[in-house]
Amino acid sequence: MSDSWVGFRPSPKKDDSRPIASKSFSFSTQLMIAKVLKLLTERDGVQSWLVEFTKFNCQLGAKLRFTIGEENYGGTYARIDIPKRVVLLTELHGEIDFKLLEKKDGTDIEVSFTKTINESERAHWDEIVELAVERFTKKLSHG
Repeated sequence: MSDSWVGFRPSPKKDDSRPIASKSFSFSTQLMIAKVLKLLTERDGVQSWLVEFTKFNCQLGAKLRFTIGEENYGGTYARIDIPKRVVLLTELHGEIDFKLLEKKDGTDIEVSFTKTINESERAHWDEIVELAVERFTKKLSHG
């Protein structure tokens, strides 16, 4: 009998030398959920607050590519559960998990950024996250 599993692979072991960094934010916007979803799933929408993509495909597991300076990065959508949740993974940002709650007068949004990083990388990651959140907040307030 074979020990191979099609479609499965073991999870990587936790690396205690690289702690997990996490930041969470909450927003309420007057934008209806359809407009918020455009900011999370359409190329122009995501580029307006995250990064400029060289390759973009909003499908589960599809590859995303972007360049910052001389560095190339990849990413993918890990979960798209319209209209409740969108999870985007990038090598630069880590996991970006959006939880959405539609209201009659807008949308409540919870977003968390999580990445395994060294302490020496923490300040740079904090800056990247803060910039993305600042841009996202502006897009929510200006439609």
